[in-house]
Amino acid sequence: MVKMTFPQKVSKQRVPVFSIGSMALGYLLCSEKWQVIATFKRSLYCRDKKANIICIGKPEIGKGPFTLLCSAEGPWPENVLSTAMKIRVLKNRLLLEGTGITFDLDGAMVWNRGLSTISGQGDCFLNDISWIAKRTLCDAPRESLGMVVASFLPLAMQKTRRSSDILIDSLHSSFIEVISEIRDLPLLLPGGRCNNSFTKGLGRLIGLGSGLTPSGDDFLAGVVMGLFKAGREDEAACLAHYFYRAAQGRVSDISLAFYRALNRGLLAEPYQMFLKAIGTGEIMILERLLKRVSLLGATSGWDTIAGMLLGFRLGLSSQNEEHTQIMGAVC
Repeated sequence: MVKMTFPQKVSKQRVPVFSIGSMALGYLLCSEKWQVIATFKRSLYCRDKKANIICIGKPEIGKGPFTLLCSAEGPWPENVLSTAMKIRVLKNRLLLEGTGITFDLDGAMVWNRGLSTISGQGDCFLNDISWIAKRTLCDAPRESLGMVVASFLPLAMQKTRRSSDILIDSLHSSFIEVISEIRDLPLLLPGGRCNNSFTKGLGRLIGLGSGLTPSGDDFLAGVVMGLFKAGREDEAACLAHYFYRAAQGRVSDISLAFYRALNRGLLAEPYQMFLKAIGTGEIMILERLLKRVSLLGATSGWDTIAGMLLGFRLGLSSQNEEHTQIMGAVC
């Protein structure tokens, strides 16, 4: 007797999407087929044949240029996700093939905020920077780049903790070496040209470190954000453009997607809100936003904050010949 087998019925599951980044929207209009390349508890990353990247995630990761945020009211398909899966675009839905799960874009709002929304330093700018720097030095985990902040800001308190990991200590030393070489160089030359010694010096940090987005890439993104917030928009744009060009062929598609977004002046929501709050003197708000940013990735949030602090330092120094007076006021 032959035992008959029948294919299992795939149950349909609709996951509503309430926010879609402007870059993701453009990509989905051009590409119908996507491959899942990385999965996490709160998000998954997909790539098309042109190496464009979209991120689909739970609301706590925050809106972003190439991110689709799913409603907290809908189920998150954590248990079925794998990098072997494919996604197909069907009108206003994304079908996770073989699962019956669709991400429904109907009614999703477009996220398109960027660097232009964080301008303006505010009366408490220096005090807020000092507070952030001290919190970073005290609270950032040893494996993050929070450890290197004391190498470029004259903080009264020093970090006494050291990592017990020789590779992490070596990584920190590489960052400190690069920072010491570029921190007193002009960002722009006469005529508004980029200073190649400065850009190439910082460019040595591209792709440095491990993880989905290496520490060097997170740090450099923070430098661009900090420079822009400090009022050095031209220098920030120059660096963002250089990093994006220099990163091609040196970093993963996911890291390159972040560089591409920054080159377009686009930010993820957690960073946009945090930067916008700096200078307001609202410490309770800063506390909440700092915590939110610090929880991004394994150390990505802290690494980006460390880069912001260097961007602030560079930006403030370039605005005043007596930069020691400004930095003394900061810390």
